[in-house]
Amino acid sequence: MEEPISKVDITPLVGVALILVIVFMVTSPLMMTPVDMEINLPRAKTVEAKSESNITISYSNDGKLALNEDAIASFPALAAQLKKRVAEHPDRLVVIRADKNVTHNIVLELLGTAKKAGATRIAIATLQRNRDQV
Repeated sequence: MEEPISKVDITPLVGVALILVIVFMVTSPLMMTPVDMEINLPRAKTVEAKSESNITISYSNDGKLALNEDAIASFPALAAQLKKRVAEHPDRLVVIRADKNVTHNIVLELLGTAKKAGATRIAIATLQRNRDQV
């Protein structure tokens, strides 16, 4: 009489596990695709009063950078100049003025640059909402 086989063959289990991993790898990027929708952002109710002591970063729709009234050639140059000005005046507010058509990615990069330069007070410039707008 033969002894019963006591070993469990896990080859089919490994095959099923690999198939599940492949299915999840293929379907997970599809779940992260953003929904295409139009968003109309509101205007701000309050506006920071313009002050000559603010450090202002400006970014135009065509990609031009400026620090206060001085043109800046690139983001690394902006980081160096901003770090110098923040070190001289650490209590000053850094105001980011970006065109409304600029992507959020650029605004986030400007925010990150200001934080890395050591700025502790950062604001984003907006237009004041009219009284008749809700």
